[in-house]
Order: sequence, then structure tokens, then C-alpha cells
Amino acid sequence: IWDQWSQTAHNYNARSAKAVWKSCKGTGLTIATLFHEAHTCGWKRTEPYTPPSQAQIEARRRDVEARQSIEGRERAKRGQQAAQKADWILGQCQMETHAYLQSKGWPELKGLVWRPDEETNLLCIPMLINGQLSSLQMIDRNGAKKFLTDGITAKAEFLLDAHGTDWWVEGWATGWSLKLCLQALKLPYRIHICFSANNLKRLAHSGFVAADNDTSKTGEKAAIDTGLPYWISEVEGEDINDLYRRVGLFKASQILRKWLQSQRVNQANGSI
Repeated sequence: IWDQWSQTAHNYNARSAKAVWKSCKGTGLTIATLFHEAHTCGWKRTEPYTPPSQAQIEARRRDVEARQSIEGRERAKRGQQAAQKADWILGQCQMETHAYLQSKGWPELKGLVWRPDEETNLLCIPMLINGQLSSLQMIDRNGAKKFLTDGITAKAEFLLDAHGTDWWVEGWATGWSLKLCLQALKLPYRIHICFSANNLKRLAHSGFVAADNDTSKTGEKAAIDTGLPYWISEVEGEDINDLYRRVGLFKASQILRKWLQSQRVNQANGSI
């Protein structure tokens, strides 16, 4: 019934209709609930329902596919323009210290800083897909983050590569803190900064995850969904940068060392 009713819309999309119906499952909603709510809000069936013919369905499907094809080409064009703008911005950047880096525990560390005007300085993190620049993450002095408009961010990452084990993290500061800990342990690494929990879930395929222990549990859920072993702080609201700033590099690296040892034991016992 839901699918038949959805087909009366000019922009019907079978996949979208199915996804919306799936989202109702487990909520107690049924098609009867939806009809009841519609009636409550004043909707009345004034004439018998006539399902669309197969020819009408096919015509609508072709219209939707044509529209989606045009929209896809337009998105790709805007994405390409955003990548070109990202490249231009990086060309304007200077290596400077930044208030965000200072707030994360590195007052002397320099990064790519762009000054679009006299009042603004933005720390810029390149975002790459298969090694090709696609967008930027820009961070202001207060730590507010935004992506370049129209830049493609799905499956984009920034890599800290020392030709070692794959590690997957959400944020740049988390990745840099992890890098310092692994360097202190003299362990090679290949740290993938994924910029979001959803992107981490899309990208992670081997190695380990260093998850954020955010209060929403979004970071841990994404780590679990990867199927990979993951480290997470015992302190709610803490990521590895918070740990680094709370206890210092030595203690943070030793906490990570003990966790890695436990993973080796688990692997030897066939637990993971």
C-alpha cells in the first residue's frame, strides 16, 4: 500500500520510498497510523483510489532518473569547482601557529593558515579522495569547523603516513595526538583522519580505530560498525587528544601500549 501510494508522486523513487518505510519499523508506526494521522489533520478521500498504470510508473521512473542524472552532473561540476577553490586557498596559506593548535596542547606547532580577511585566520586541513584534493576542513580560532561549500567530503581523508599499521580517527587533533603516542612507542603508523564518524565507518577496513568517547556514543557506535578492534577512553566525553592533555604524552602512550598488548593477546587466543 505504501509503495502504491508513493507511486502517485511525480518524483517517486522506489529506493527512497523503501528507505522511508524501513525507517518507520520499530517505532510502532503502521500504514494505518499514517492514514489515521492524515484523517486527523483533515485529509479526506474524495474519490476512489486508482493506482498508476505500469506505463505511468515507467514514465515517472524515467523522469526521475533523467532529473537525477542532471542533478548528479551538476553536483559533480560544483564539486570540481570546490576542489579548484581548495587548491587555490591552499596556495594562499602560510605555515603559522594557530589558536586551535594551542588549545589542543601545541602552542609551537604550525599549520596551514589562510587569512581571507584581516579579522579571520583559518587552519586548513586538506581533504583527499584517493589522493586527489576534494575539499578543505577549515577551523577558526574558537575551534568551530566547517567544510568548503560544495566540496565532496564522503570518503575524504587526510593521511599521516609512516608506512605502518592503519589507524582510523575522526578529527585532526585526535590523529596528531595518536601520531605522537605511536612515535613515543617507536611504532610505525598510517593514520587516516576521516573528519566524521560516518566517514570513518565508510573508510575503515583494516587495523585499529581510536574512537571518540562522546556522550552520544556516536564515535563508539561507528567504531563497532567497522568490525575493527578499537581503543576508547574510559572517561566519557574524552578522545585521545583529551587524554593526551590530561595525563601527558608519556602516560597516554603507555595507556595505548597496554591496550595494544591486550589486542595481541586476544589475537593469539583467537578472540579477534
